[in-house]
Amino acid sequence: MPLLRTVAESLSNNDLIAGVVEEIIDRDELFALLPFVRTEGKAYVYNREGTLSEGSFIDVNAVVPEGASQVTEVTTKLRILAGDVDVDKFLQETMSDTNAQKAIQIAMKAKGMGRAFRRALIQGNSATNPLEFDGVDKLVTDLGAARALVAGTNGAAISLSMLDELADMIPNRPDAYMMRTGTWRAIKQLLRAAGGNTAEHIMMDNFGRPIPAFDGVPVIINDFIPGDVAQGTEANTCSVYALRLNEVDGLHGLFGGESAGVRVEDLGTVQNKDATRTRLKWYCGLALKSTQSVAAIRGLTNV
Repeated sequence: MPLLRTVAESLSNNDLIAGVVEEIIDRDELFALLPFVRTEGKAYVYNREGTLSEGSFIDVNAVVPEGASQVTEVTTKLRILAGDVDVDKFLQETMSDTNAQKAIQIAMKAKGMGRAFRRALIQGNSATNPLEFDGVDKLVTDLGAARALVAGTNGAAISLSMLDELADMIPNRPDAYMMRTGTWRAIKQLLRAAGGNTAEHIMMDNFGRPIPAFDGVPVIINDFIPGDVAQGTEANTCSVYALRLNEVDGLHGLFGGESAGVRVEDLGTVQNKDATRTRLKWYCGLALKSTQSVAAIRGLTNV
């Protein structure tokens, strides 16, 4: 009787490569550029400049008018981004010969939480979900039409002049643009068509890796920016954001606790099953100091 394939396969081990192939690829320009500030309390409170009191031209011996400037108190609450990972002890101890089951699950969970933050940075809306912080889109919307350009009544393709106008809305220039991949692809096409120019890159000192840039301003690619926003008769449009990123008068992240980013806690054995539980958490938020530090172009068809 010849050797059967089923028998041969049972005597042969699969050639399993250590590690897990990434299928959900994320860019990290956001975390390289967005500064984070620690807060000791459950909320971060700061004063935003309001009405300025001006002096007046007066005559000799006239009474000098008095007036005080006004400020607005802004409160930004910390939010809790958290998730648990349970790994059966049997699987961890008997099936970690090639891949450490627990370590892989923790790493993938941390990556997923980073994606959740990236999504909330754009789409977060405390009015629809009070557990989230307000993202950039909500901040721009709340500030009104003065902080948003409209590409066209029924949407329009992006142009280099639109980006110039957007940059002019941020005093002292923006520190970054944030846009979808399709929008950045359209901008590169415009640059190549403009006298043979190519899309430039600048180097990030902290990572030593190239990052996209337009007119010397870094570009953050964030495909969590919605690409299905209706603008007039056009059903699928998106936005581009210009951001000033710093702790003094710009947009910045918040964190509470020991450190910024995802923290890992080993909770030990789960009470009702033979498994260990690991908790990943991030006490985070987003603060906008000056209302002049964000602006957007709405209704772009380059999604």
